[in-house]
Amino acid sequence: MSRYLIDRIEALPNVELRTQTELVALSGDHEGLQSVAWINRGTGIKEEKALRHVFLFIGAAPNSGWLDGCGVTLDRSGFVKTGADLGEAELEASGWKAGHRLPLPLETSRRGVLAIGDVRAGSVKRVASAVGEGAAIVSQLHGFLAS
Repeated sequence: MSRYLIDRIEALPNVELRTQTELVALSGDHEGLQSVAWINRGTGIKEEKALRHVFLFIGAAPNSGWLDGCGVTLDRSGFVKTGADLGEAELEASGWKAGHRLPLPLETSRRGVLAIGDVRAGSVKRVASAVGEGAAIVSQLHGFLAS
């Protein structure tokens, strides 16, 4: 999360910022949210409060562990490398042959496997950019299928 956004959130008198916290229950009815229960991962203390609004920021840790062993190259932080971020050695290790086309901008080290959004190394980590990548991937996929 951007520092300026963290500072703005921390300055709001009606916002309570909780880190290392896991939501365990949301309760409400057809009119909306009425209460939220959470547990602090550090202390193990569970709390429940009457709330009408929750903003959840999950963080910037990629959920890419399931890709282990499938040949999709990840960076040191676990983000999927695509396009020009892939080095020659990484491409060769994944079966790309010298002289063949380079990966498409959103293509991973596995031919025909494309990645978009926050899991992609080098992405902006914003919803609008993920939406744009979602639109761009359609034309890249058509290009791959045509080749």
